[in-house]
Amino acid sequence: MADNNDLRSCEVITRLIEIITNISEPNRRQLLKVLEKNIQSKFSLRREHPREPYKINIDFTIDEFPFRFFTHNVSKSGAFIETDLPFLKNKALSMTFELPSYEAPIRTTGKIVRTDSAGIGVKFDEPLSDL
Repeated sequence: MADNNDLRSCEVITRLIEIITNISEPNRRQLLKVLEKNIQSKFSLRREHPREPYKINIDFTIDEFPFRFFTHNVSKSGAFIETDLPFLKNKALSMTFELPSYEAPIRTTGKIVRTDSAGIGVKFDEPLSDL
């Protein structure tokens, strides 16, 4: 068998699929947790402020169109909003949401900095005071 460093990208993917297909369901779930934790830790190292898991409604507008979805997490500098709509990166938005640690609703602006099949990552224009 070739050294893993000598494999082409398509060969790596094929080999991973073979391995995953041949392991038990509990081991697949365990592998998924390990991989997700690894990816999340890399995101955490790049973030200035840690994200807190908040599953709350967030109302926002983009180009005067209103939307309401749930947040997945929130930090002083941004939030991840769960949605299956195909929003564009770099779009500006204004948001309103409530957090347990705040007495009044939070009204802020930001822009979409990341999109994927689970939702959008939003960076606030101004960090929240205390989270």
